[in-house]
Amino acid sequence: MKKLLFLLHFTLVTTALFAQDYSNDDKKITFGLSGGSSFADMQVTSPHSQDIYATEAQPVSIGLTVDFKFNDYFSIMPGIAYAGKGGELNATYGQALNNEVSIDDIYKLHYLQVPVDFIGHLPFESGANIFLGAGPYFSYGLNGTNTQTNFDQTQTQHIKFGSNGDFKSTDYGVTSIIGFQAAKGWLVGLNIEQGFANIMQNNTTGFDASKIKTFSFYFSVGQSF
Repeated sequence: MKKLLFLLHFTLVTTALFAQDYSNDDKKITFGLSGGSSFADMQVTSPHSQDIYATEAQPVSIGLTVDFKFNDYFSIMPGIAYAGKGGELNATYGQALNNEVSIDDIYKLHYLQVPVDFIGHLPFESGANIFLGAGPYFSYGLNGTNTQTNFDQTQTQHIKFGSNGDFKSTDYGVTSIIGFQAAKGWLVGLNIEQGFANIMQNNTTGFDASKIKTFSFYFSVGQSF
């Protein structure tokens, strides 16, 4: 809970610090709301990593951004999002002993996430622009599910975050974005996020994993105002 409060405080302070310098009419603040389906993957480190195959899960992400535009070519865009992460892990054991066992884990994890992107813009005379940017993000785990198939039996359980849970409560990394924004404010974008933290707290997977990192990308649509 302390980390969640810190995250909310960090978001408010960051926004306030940028906003207090915006007394010049040449500078512009716009708000944006966007969302989309994530293609999320989990990068697993394991002594038997060659036997573990990771594919994408598709949790939903939705977020609010504040774009502080210094001029036509540069802006800083902090935000806050309900971000979907996770992935599907599959491995098969025992082929040589003729007692083959297939294990499949599907993780859908959701975080409260704060990204801060530094954005470059390529403006057009019509008022539209192409934008490209990158920056850090920090996330706090909210909820999630794990659907595991083992010995032909499938069960779904809720994910716990924290010191006694399945995953650590925090994640951090870098995010990058590229997209197009029309003169009327609607936009489409591609976001890519690479986690740097080992989010595994206790290994409750069906695999001999020692580290798990997040990776996701998603196409988003939205509107600024």
